[in-house]
Amino acid sequence: MTGAPQTPGPPRASPPVAGFGTGLLTTTVTGDDADGYRWHRCPGPLAPSPFHRTDPQLSERLGEHVPDGRTLLVPGDGVGSSRVYRVGGHESVAAVLLRDGPQPRLRSALRDLGSALRVLHGLAAPAPKPGVGPRGLDRLDTWLAGRSPVASAGRAGFLLRRILGETRWRILQDWSTAVRTDHAAALAHGAPGLGSLIVDARSGSAQLLVGEDVCAAPWYFDLGWVVGELVELTWYAGGDTRPWQDLTNELFAGYGRDPGDRWNRMAVLRIALHLHDFTAYVGWNEQEFRRYAAFLTYLIDL
Repeated sequence: MTGAPQTPGPPRASPPVAGFGTGLLTTTVTGDDADGYRWHRCPGPLAPSPFHRTDPQLSERLGEHVPDGRTLLVPGDGVGSSRVYRVGGHESVAAVLLRDGPQPRLRSALRDLGSALRVLHGLAAPAPKPGVGPRGLDRLDTWLAGRSPVASAGRAGFLLRRILGETRWRILQDWSTAVRTDHAAALAHGAPGLGSLIVDARSGSAQLLVGEDVCAAPWYFDLGWVVGELVELTWYAGGDTRPWQDLTNELFAGYGRDPGDRWNRMAVLRIALHLHDFTAYVGWNEQEFRRYAAFLTYLIDL
């Protein structure tokens, strides 16, 4: 695969609206409501790999529109090792959920996300090379194999293995392997997280940043990634689960199908990866770690 297309130069200078990051990923948002916003994302200082390189032909197709004319997929312009995305909002759905909870106004955003993934999976575009799987699974598999390059994550993996037990640990490994070896693997987003789903400040519709993790994976991996985040947020927030289920239902409605009994496996892999990424790139919290370990035990046993 060839490199991502290069812009003529760096984006114009604008006052930052927001900036945040971890050892895995850093993000700066600039711009204003009148002219739109630019999301500048780059691998963090501890990132184990760069963004996936995207075929220029694929980048052109990623700007696909749905019939009503809304842009759902927003590919980034390559600027060195970074990507710059031009979108209509300065907040992600993840930020709104963490601040305000599962508001009814976000239902359309989850439906848009499902539609965006449906469009992406249906693109007649150059597919990633065989073996180019999700970067997230690369990190997870390395962790499950006991080879994490970050010492704090290595210690967390050792402790989690003791808590889960060898049978559940092997189940995690088997589920990850099943995704990699599924012969139905095709063009996939690779990491369609709610932090990459941007709410348009004017229309209220949503746009999905895409390109950093484009890979070969079965369709249910992408859908399961989102389900895993929603399951985690539902569990973490507590209280009434119905508003969260409404968001999940909108995701499935936008996509046109649901992952069936695969949801549990994909949710477990996503939550396990989040636990790895937190311990590797954010910090250590004993109480939170043990809460997540207990939750993973429950989900695996389902």
